[in-house]
Amino acid sequence: MALSLFGGDEHLHHIVAAQDVAKELFALLVEARTIYLRDVVVGGKQYRRYAEDFVNGHRYIDCDRAACRNCHEMNIHIVKGLLTDCAHLIQPLFTAADFSFEECMELKRTYDRFVPSYPVVHRDYGPVTEVHPLSFGCDFTPKQMVGITACADTYHLFCVSPLRIEDMEALFACKKGFSIRVNKIRYVAVLFDALLEHSFIQHRWQSVLGQGRFLQTKDGDRFVSAANLSSALSVVRKNMTSVAYNIRRAIGQLEE
Repeated sequence: MALSLFGGDEHLHHIVAAQDVAKELFALLVEARTIYLRDVVVGGKQYRRYAEDFVNGHRYIDCDRAACRNCHEMNIHIVKGLLTDCAHLIQPLFTAADFSFEECMELKRTYDRFVPSYPVVHRDYGPVTEVHPLSFGCDFTPKQMVGITACADTYHLFCVSPLRIEDMEALFACKKGFSIRVNKIRYVAVLFDALLEHSFIQHRWQSVLGQGRFLQTKDGDRFVSAANLSSALSVVRKNMTSVAYNIRRAIGQLEE
């Protein structure tokens, strides 16, 4: 059974299969529907505020298992995307007489294929903000973004603990004014090089990172340049470590 978020402690079960992940997503959307009908339809709450409050109020679970936490992180990321980018799909379903598991799965399939008609960059689940002209040319699925974040967090690539999906979203969206301190430049370079190798990003990633000043050195005294990244990548290619191999393997698994 899925890890229940809304029952008592006696109903908590670990996520062990794909069906468990789907059940947890359904449970989240059922709860979102209940709150939508109560707060927005009846209470007159602004939809944007409702979506923001729901995601922030369901971000964490009381479980220490990495599998459960990662699956919940992926599901809450999907819910965020549905509530913010696909309100036109969500609202008719939420106001219908019933909302079934089958409808939830069809909604998920529609969301996986959905492409916004405008570039979307989110800030704290709020309104769309300015899009920076720089771009990596990437279009990650929620599951892929979870995988990239987990990889970067596992090998401590950045001076943020725990690393959030929102941090990686801002980085890959080239969000204007965003920057993050790098813990290990050579492994960050490996991460991006592996993404290029599997055609997830464009070849000018070093230039984008340098021009956008998205990466700071570990001490925060300066920004990481394209030359810094190129040199770091050359060094690690000459002396590949187990960490570098593991990062490349993790990125390769994003295609599965």
